Amino acid sequence: MFGRSTEEKRAYIAKIAGEVFSAKGFKESSLQDVSAKGNLSKAGIYHYFKTKEEILLFILLKNTDQGMQVLEDSLKKSAEQQLDEVDSFKELFRTYANYLLNNRKVSLLVLRERHQVTGKSRKIILERERDIFSLLKEKLTCIPGLKKKLNINLIVFQFISMIHWMGYWFDEKKQLNRHQAIDQILEIVFNGILES
Repeated sequence: MFGRSTEEKRAYIAKIAGEVFSAKGFKESSLQDVSAKGNLSKAGIYHYFKTKEEILLFILLKNTDQGMQVLEDSLKKSAEQQLDEVDSFKELFRTYANYLLNNRKVSLLVLRERHQVTGKSRKIILERERDIFSLLKEKLTCIPGLKKKLNINLIVFQFISMIHWMGYWFDEKKQLNRHQAIDQILEIVFNGILES
């Protein structure tokens, strides 16, 4: 790690820790495991992170912040292309789903281990997750023809759940490729499963 900036060193430690946490589970992992996997000294790890939970928080925040940036970039691109509200939301969904599938190990780590973060750290991660929720809710609310009787919060949570859980079940070697699977989810959401 010689010659890297502090932030690069923290990111490297977090990357190695993420691999260990994904393989063994957060509680079952030790900083000794991280040290061994990354060929790092424990003292070196402690220089950049005080606790294992601090490393997990770093991973979660980085993932959430990058996810938010991906969403904001998607909206900017949709505005430049002058997409209508429906197509803009669909592109937002596709972009976020692809981001999570491209970072599957970290995305699944978020689902499995986010409850391990406690206290002030938990409040920080929840606040960032709410920002993503609010952005999706705002854009979904703009879609014309949305059924008024449906609870908008429930719809947003369903979208988020569908995207995040794809990492568990989706296999690109099966019948559908990634783009087909994402488009089929959007087809079901916007048009249902029954023939008209």
